[in-house]
This record gives sequence, structure tokens and C-alpha cells, in this order.
Amino acid sequence: MSRKTLAGKRVAITGGAHGIGRETALAFLAQGADVVLGDVDMGAVRTVADQLTRAHKGTAIGLPLDVTDSARFGSFLTFAERRLGGLDVMVNAADVMPSGPFLAESAAESDRQIDVNLRAVIIGTRLAAERFAGQGQGHVVNIGTAAGVPAALGVAVYCATKHGVVGLGAALDQELSERGVIVSTVASGSLADPAAVADSVVDCVAHRRGGLISVPAPGGLLRRAFFRAGSPR
Repeated sequence: MSRKTLAGKRVAITGGAHGIGRETALAFLAQGADVVLGDVDMGAVRTVADQLTRAHKGTAIGLPLDVTDSARFGSFLTFAERRLGGLDVMVNAADVMPSGPFLAESAAESDRQIDVNLRAVIIGTRLAAERFAGQGQGHVVNIGTAAGVPAALGVAVYCATKHGVVGLGAALDQELSERGVIVSTVASGSLADPAAVADSVVDCVAHRRGGLISVPAPGGLLRRAFFRAGSPR
């Protein structure tokens, strides 16, 4: 990707203090975009935003955000619009993944995964898409995993939530495209390489790709039968 290909783009990212969210913010800043990061870990997200600003001399703002609270989510996006002068991209990267046998997982642990990994993605997608449809353009990127399609042992409820994210994206990319809203689902073959996922997020925004975008796992390719790469628009 050429240098500063996303200069002027204004991006909101959830789960911005850690993992994929943090790496995605770093990748957007490196390409000239301005970012607002939200995370339930208030101290960490502000520290990360300060570090990124110093490293790239761009705009990175860290805000506390509970993605399961729709009112606070809406306020987060409104603040991002005001500070950045508008909003072009929303990345739903907040994620929780406890692991272990399904029968050993508590109801509270299951509910938390559903709330953060699926319900919050629906909330964030709706809130962002309403804004983007009103302005006639915008891009929503949701983070899935390869486990969200064929499934994996030890993370049954997590896989169920990612199945939901994949289905949501597939339906909305078709439904909202006529209103100028692109919806992408970036599905990683491995959560151990957040930088690769972040690069794929930035790439699909730069090239306006919707649909399901697969990120090969290190050392091997994802089973292509399960994925449909989005077509450039």
C-alpha cells in the first residue's frame, strides 16, 4: 500500500486499547487517517492514544466506552464526529474470548460474549450506518474470525457469536450498499497476528471492499470454500 493512502479519513475504533483494535488504529494512522479509540479500559485507551499520537504526529483520541450500552455508544460516535469534523469509517473490534469446555462455562460468561461480540456489533453497526446513510457514504468494518465459520473446539459460544457477525455483515453489505454504506467482515485465521488483521482492515477501506474478507493464518491458507472475498466498488 502506498504511503498515506487514507489521509483525511476519519475513523472510530472500538476495543482500541488492546490487540486488533490497537493495531488497527496504528495501521490507520500510518496511512494518514485520524482516529478516535473507545475501550472499557479507560486508562489504557488514553495511554495508547497518546503513544500513537507521539509516534505518528496524527490525531488519536482515547475515550472510555462500554460497547454494550447503546446510549454511550451513540455519544462516543457523536464525540468522534465533532472532534474529527465528521466520520467515514467505523471499526467494531471490541471482543472477549474465554476458552474452555462449553459445559464448564457459566451463563454469565456466555452472556458477556454475546453482549460484546455480537449485540454490541449490531448496536455499533446500526448507529454508524444511520449516520453514514444520512451522509451518503461510509464504511463499517466488523471483526470476525475463521472460527466463526467452520467453528473450533473449546470456544463454542465465541464461535456462535462470530457466526452472527458473519451473517450480519453478509446481509447488510447487500442491504446498505444502495445507500452508500459499505459493510465488511474481516475474518482472521489466527488471533495471534493482530497486525495482519489490521492491515486487512485498512486495505479493505482503502479499496472500498465489502463482504467477507479472509486473512490467512500464519503458515497456511484458510479453507476458501467458507469465504467469499468482497469485490471492489
